[in-house]
Amino acid sequence: MSRAFIREPEPTEPRCPACGGIGDQVGSPTLKAHLPSEDCATLGEKSFYCVNSGCPTAYFNGWGVSISRDRMTATAYPKDPDGLLCPCFGLTVSEVVADGREGRKDRVRDLLGRSRSPEARCAEKCPDGLPCLPRVLGLFRQAFEAR
Repeated sequence: MSRAFIREPEPTEPRCPACGGIGDQVGSPTLKAHLPSEDCATLGEKSFYCVNSGCPTAYFNGWGVSISRDRMTATAYPKDPDGLLCPCFGLTVSEVVADGREGRKDRVRDLLGRSRSPEARCAEKCPDGLPCLPRVLGLFRQAFEAR
């Protein structure tokens, strides 16, 4: 049979070399805000963030290069469970959970409004470069429904 008719397997997304999880792709502004410049250069253009809170790897690329969370210049949730869930506005996991359990929606409403403002700099402040709002809403909803 001719190789022209054999389908090659699709390339898989790079996986974290430590835990095997699929990472979130991050851009240069995120890397520059969370790693020393020599680590940014080592990772190169296409890098990923490992969201597994128990994994020692923070960032990695598709070539097997990884940077441990010890090298991060600032920590945040999920790598630091007690760290900031929303680094832009200083919101912690414990605050969101407490608000959900008590049915207080004012802080989450405030975050909803502020997340659309120029103050929100998720690409720089969040270690995965993504907005924290979906995580905040998910944790709040979970705590609210469990009360």
